[in-house]
Amino acid sequence: MATTVESGRTLAIVLNWCAEDDTAACVQSLLMERQTTTTLDILVVDNASPDGSGDRLAAQFPTLSYLQTGANLGYAGGNAQAMQLALARGYEFILIINDDATVRPGCVRLLLEVMASEPGVGACAPTIVHGQDQQDIIWWAGGRFQWWKALGTHDHYGTRLQQHAFPQLGPQPITFACGCVVLFRSSAIRACGSFRPEFFAYAEDVELSLRLVSAGWGIRWVPAAVAVHAVRYPAAPPTPWAMQLRDTNRRRLARAHYRGWKRALFALVFSGSRLVLAGRYLANGDRARARAVISALGEPAGERAGTTG
Repeated sequence: MATTVESGRTLAIVLNWCAEDDTAACVQSLLMERQTTTTLDILVVDNASPDGSGDRLAAQFPTLSYLQTGANLGYAGGNAQAMQLALARGYEFILIINDDATVRPGCVRLLLEVMASEPGVGACAPTIVHGQDQQDIIWWAGGRFQWWKALGTHDHYGTRLQQHAFPQLGPQPITFACGCVVLFRSSAIRACGSFRPEFFAYAEDVELSLRLVSAGWGIRWVPAAVAVHAVRYPAAPPTPWAMQLRDTNRRRLARAHYRGWKRALFALVFSGSRLVLAGRYLANGDRARARAVISALGEPAGERAGTTG
């Protein structure tokens, strides 16, 4: 029997890292959702924030569950630990949401309705728009896994929300659910595992999406559900650290999932594109980003990553 929205106990996980104001705003938006989605519980998680924001958030929301991981485990590791807690407590669904994201009214309920109507769906995600005064600009509205890049797309990025008739669209099949805001079915996480902690940050959502699809679970984008990510458009250039970590994780994903000609072709395309990119940065005098690109080519990405679920 399909799980109903009313019976589907859901744990929303908000992972904080030195972002007290953003995390509090995220929690407040979820508390508003809980007024109409009574099966929604909220877990505030802190990755040992050195500014003490974890303790202050626990005091600000004393009625909510709180988890202190004890170390900076990254987005992947902190959420993986919390997801295991959700499984142990018997939650049917797990909502992962960035600390700098908020949900608009009805977002969670719309996601849960898709889960209730489609038992074979392992994950679904809402339309995500930019923050502040740019909430009419799309950040993510559906996505596809591109194996030759080992990345997922942000479909409709930079277009305006009113250009599209999203409220009239039903759930859309996708192959990449953005980890900024995503609802997982617990049985899918039990079967496939949660985020892999070794990814730390970047591409952990791509890798988990690939595992879900490979195991036969569906992934859906729910156009009518809307969340807000507090980032500006256009995006600022990635930091050298972020570039190096993302590219290392792309190689890590390829090592875990690709074989034969696919692994060889990815390595060829990836290495060639990175060398060209490093050359462009050097030509523009950006040695820090050039070093990051080159370092990711030589940094050990590990062999098959172990599951966490």
